[in-house]
Amino acid sequence: MTDETPGTGPAEGGAEEPTPAQEMAAMVQGAGDFTSGEGLVAFAGILLLLIWLVFDVFLDDYGLSIVELLLAAIVVVVPRLKPETVEKVHPVPVIMKVTGYGIATVGVFFIVWAIEGGFYDGASTIIAALLNYAAYAMAFLGARQIKI
Repeated sequence: MTDETPGTGPAEGGAEEPTPAQEMAAMVQGAGDFTSGEGLVAFAGILLLLIWLVFDVFLDDYGLSIVELLLAAIVVVVPRLKPETVEKVHPVPVIMKVTGYGIATVGVFFIVWAIEGGFYDGASTIIAALLNYAAYAMAFLGARQIKI
């Protein structure tokens, strides 16, 4: 009788060790909801709400429009509701795609308005604006990935 513990010797059943490419693919698959198109749009909404909370509520330095906040709240809340309830209105992918494109469109108008008005006057404003622009880009790219 040998004193072997399972998992310490060679892989059972003749299976080989995973290659680095297979390990990377497993990590991407296990990355959670933020790798899909809907997840990317939801992450953009979360980022917009965090920007609003930190830079507008706490620092009172950089504000978002109510339309941006409403769209961000929609993409954060809708995937977490019961699918049967949401399906009565529209399928979740449709809502996420339309709202993601809405965030990106409002973002383009906000960028033009901010550049025209000389809105950038401090370091925290620039940081908030860059994070905001990243959220707009994420919303657009996520909306493009969603298949309807």
